[in-house]
Amino acid sequence: MDTMTYCFSSELEGIDARIVRVEVNMKKGIPRFQIVGLATPTVREASERVRIAIENSGFEFPLRSVLVNLSPAGSKKEGTWFDLSIATCILRLNQQVHPKLDLNSVLILGELGLDGTIKPMRGISSILFHTDEKKFPYVILPKENALEASISNRFTLFPISHLTELVEILENKKESFSFQFIRDYNRKKLGTVELFQDQLPTLRTLQISVSGRHHALLMGSPGAGKSMLAYLADSIQPELSSREFEEVLKIKSSVELLSTIKSIQLKRPFRAPHHTSSDISLVGGGKNLRVGEVSLAHNGILFLDELGEFKPSVIQALREPMEEGKIVISRVNYHATFPAGITLIAATNPCPCGYYGSEIKACICSPQRIEKYRARLSGPFLDRLDLILEVFPSKPEYRKKVIIDLDELKFRADKARLIQEERYKHTDFRFNGNLSGTRIDSFLEFHPVAKKIADSLYLKRELSLRKINKIKKVARTIADITESTLIEEEHILESIGFSKLTEYSLRLAA
Repeated sequence: MDTMTYCFSSELEGIDARIVRVEVNMKKGIPRFQIVGLATPTVREASERVRIAIENSGFEFPLRSVLVNLSPAGSKKEGTWFDLSIATCILRLNQQVHPKLDLNSVLILGELGLDGTIKPMRGISSILFHTDEKKFPYVILPKENALEASISNRFTLFPISHLTELVEILENKKESFSFQFIRDYNRKKLGTVELFQDQLPTLRTLQISVSGRHHALLMGSPGAGKSMLAYLADSIQPELSSREFEEVLKIKSSVELLSTIKSIQLKRPFRAPHHTSSDISLVGGGKNLRVGEVSLAHNGILFLDELGEFKPSVIQALREPMEEGKIVISRVNYHATFPAGITLIAATNPCPCGYYGSEIKACICSPQRIEKYRARLSGPFLDRLDLILEVFPSKPEYRKKVIIDLDELKFRADKARLIQEERYKHTDFRFNGNLSGTRIDSFLEFHPVAKKIADSLYLKRELSLRKINKIKKVARTIADITESTLIEEEHILESIGFSKLTEYSLRLAA
């Protein structure tokens, strides 16, 4: 009778995965069940869960000294991923299961209930997309996670709902799970929407923003439709590419259970955290290393309404993900990098009362209050914005209504994404907004007149090099929306118009 055996499981580290070798040693002695390998209390509690689950499933738990080691022992283990793999090794050592499958090629995932049932788990997609299918071609996992796991389409899956089914699987008496996941590209028609004519510049700004992943700020008085149009921008976001779909799936899987077809038919995220949100809730981290809103909005929109009400530290924490497309969390006990390729759309009032610059209502704020309010938006933060638009509603007698075809806007955004995908297919870039300043000249082609206008921007000392590069990238997106090969004069001029508010937003009321 063997005294030691092992199998393989996995755990989440942020949204990445790490393979864990589960080693179980059994010998005569005082009956005990101990788990080592830098296991947290949650993992050590598995000793009681596994023992009771084995007994309640009709198996015999050995009255021996059982020692479980989770390797590598130097990294902290947490969660309930290892219950099923520990039970597998114990049943094998106790000769209650005789595996015909090579356990070296099987990844075993699952949490045990006290009655032997296998509980569904979060993060299955993250684990499978980070696992080598050549080393672990077979995966045993909870039945409710089977649909989500089938998306990877690289493994032979054995869903399990109770511990008693484990014997059939390991002895090759049960067929593998077969399901072909097909993404639903046939979204419902968006139809039309009725807007005021003075809201069209805002809609145009948001169209450019979502088409090229450009960060946008809408500054204006209440009633201008800033928030309403920002939510409308969610509906015209382009479809996810296959690569982006996997990334969004991994992040969503790490925070919630995906067990239905509807839950895995994903579109680009839209997150709108409240202005009372803390730094950790926005960028991630904390004691349990959770993802923040910037990561949950990866490949989609992060909408910050009432930006001027957010804490300055929260706003400044956005500078890294806006620029780098990722967030690095460094703490004493861990170091993690989360994806954060967001399109930031923010809306704010120009002053505390909201009516500075309005033609409809007079502002009642003092210069000191306006200065304090606007000081939350620092120069470095504003410099990272691609599109800045001043939004004020016109007087009621001048407001005319127009009908906007949302399906046409979404079609243009999808077309622009495909153009950019082709342009950057041999690079790490995906959208014009991601393009680094050192590579701009390699990808952006200008009409001679537009090139002359772009070159003249360097003579204006009030514009930073980062801001000039953003003007060029926005112009490229405007050209992509119209399917123009070259950046024309009208494209660069429209782009320049979106940078003028930087000076205004820093200017104090006289």
